[in-house]
Amino acid sequence: MTIPQNASQFAAASTSPLLRYYGGRILEEPKFVSLYAGDFWSTGQGASQREKLDRCSASVPSGDHATVWQEYGVSPGEFKGSARVPLHRPYPVVTERDIRTMVASAIKQSAVAIPDGETVYTVFLPPKVALTDGYADSRNGMGGYHGSYRDEKTGRKVYYAAIAYADKGNGVQFTTRPVDNMSIAASHEWTEAVTDPDVNAGKLGWYSKRFGEVGDIPITLGYPLSELWGRIDGCAVQKEWSNALGEPVLTE
Repeated sequence: MTIPQNASQFAAASTSPLLRYYGGRILEEPKFVSLYAGDFWSTGQGASQREKLDRCSASVPSGDHATVWQEYGVSPGEFKGSARVPLHRPYPVVTERDIRTMVASAIKQSAVAIPDGETVYTVFLPPKVALTDGYADSRNGMGGYHGSYRDEKTGRKVYYAAIAYADKGNGVQFTTRPVDNMSIAASHEWTEAVTDPDVNAGKLGWYSKRFGEVGDIPITLGYPLSELWGRIDGCAVQKEWSNALGEPVLTE
């Protein structure tokens, strides 16, 4: 999720965007694992936010929000737990390579469920740590991203998402509450990870070559951020694009 600098140019578009299926994988029966990077998540504030994010990771993919996914052939998901992972060295910017290293390390140490081709590992970063994918970063409008890599030992694809700690000057500010901003960004990445999991390393799934992925379209169209989220089971989530309704929705 990145807020494009020219998003407003699409706001007056008269044609409704349409996601097209390009033949790539979708995660039909997804599972979700959360990984919390760094010592912050063991502090009082961090533990409280981790508990909230775990609850949202359990309720959002398996609840009403998942009905949007069903339009694209994805069943409700299942939360498979969480673990804390170290930041291997103190640095202000985490790269995509770092994210993959954290995921691979947690899997190798058997701290989480092993990859099965349907599991998405979501890394939540601590405060004051920026996230980059090599092109954009969280200090300039990025909330998170998702991707995949192939595990050298098993040959299976490993699917992951990375979420910046969304506070002043970092991440996407949907609200004034970092934990809400993170759950909104996570819901965005989960929806894209199940409908277009190999966007960075394989054949596209559901995608619009003009407007992006299912979560990107409402942002690219220039909807105000305040109009692009709501709550499901008390969790802040983004409205995602529905081909059937031609608008961003929480549920159908």
